[in-house]
Amino acid sequence: MHMANELLSVPVAAGTLAIAAGGLGLICRKVSKIVSSDKLPLMGILGAFIFAAQMVNFQLPAMPGTSGHMVGAVLLAIILGPHLAAIVISSVIIVQCLIFQDGGLLALGCNIINMALVPSYVGYFLYKVVTAGQSSSRRTYIGAMLACLVALETGAVLVPVEAALSGVLAVPFSTFLVTMIGVHFLVGLVEGLVTVAVLSYLQQVRPDLVLDSLPGKIRLSRKTVLVTLLVFAMIAAAGLSLLASKMPDGLEWSYRERPNQPDFKPIIANENTTITAVDQLQSKYTLLPDYTMRGASADTSKGWTSFAGVSGSLLTMLVVWAGMSLMRRKQAKTLSSS
Repeated sequence: MHMANELLSVPVAAGTLAIAAGGLGLICRKVSKIVSSDKLPLMGILGAFIFAAQMVNFQLPAMPGTSGHMVGAVLLAIILGPHLAAIVISSVIIVQCLIFQDGGLLALGCNIINMALVPSYVGYFLYKVVTAGQSSSRRTYIGAMLACLVALETGAVLVPVEAALSGVLAVPFSTFLVTMIGVHFLVGLVEGLVTVAVLSYLQQVRPDLVLDSLPGKIRLSRKTVLVTLLVFAMIAAAGLSLLASKMPDGLEWSYRERPNQPDFKPIIANENTTITAVDQLQSKYTLLPDYTMRGASADTSKGWTSFAGVSGSLLTMLVVWAGMSLMRRKQAKTLSSS
């Protein structure tokens, strides 16, 4: 669901970037006062896990021409809380944009809002409403599934709104909106199942890793579980990413490209020269565009995809660790000088 630059006008891009930066700034200021050092390893490894998971596009059921990938905001919100989840997912999105050209540079603010900020808080709120403070497995899994569906749909609805505000829609707003809702309902179902599977694993081996603690017994050490999550992230990044569907994702299918409909015409019309210039700049300077080496042959592209997955996952982990460490250090310095 990464938005491209062409979906936005410059004023909307600037406004959403300011909102995203302001929102993240407030969140970082809040969590720097309360986050403990033992959360940092979990945050970093979950960041690597989500980066890798987002590389695995799966073909959507009943829609052979399109694919989807999980976002992971609800999963992280349940495990870490919405504040830390928003920071981790934002780190993933920033690395994807700046290093791999996944999502437009001008659309970075929208992508952080749509995929990190809004889903983290909407999903966590709904999850808490459904579980109602009760730690039963049934409520946990139902709450996680519903939270994924609603949070993903909320982010998907914002895309047509932002495109409409930008004045780039060549079709009625309702047409784009209904398509996005329908496609991302299917994505939300799959994400819900993945989220439930991860929570079920944690419930079996280390239920106390989840923010509000799931019912269950501790069977593995914290270190072992973290290593297991990191290993799975590396497997997904290096191996499962090679099995990802080549079909356009749900957003691209909704407005730009439909392989199963050759006569489909893109429903976005954006001829802004600034947008074009930024697209060209991003294409020129991105290190591994589309998770491969620029100009790589078919024989070597798979190797580069694996490299991009592993390096991107590790880079995301380092970004999360470095960012949170700097925040905690700055907070400690402020407290010592006061």
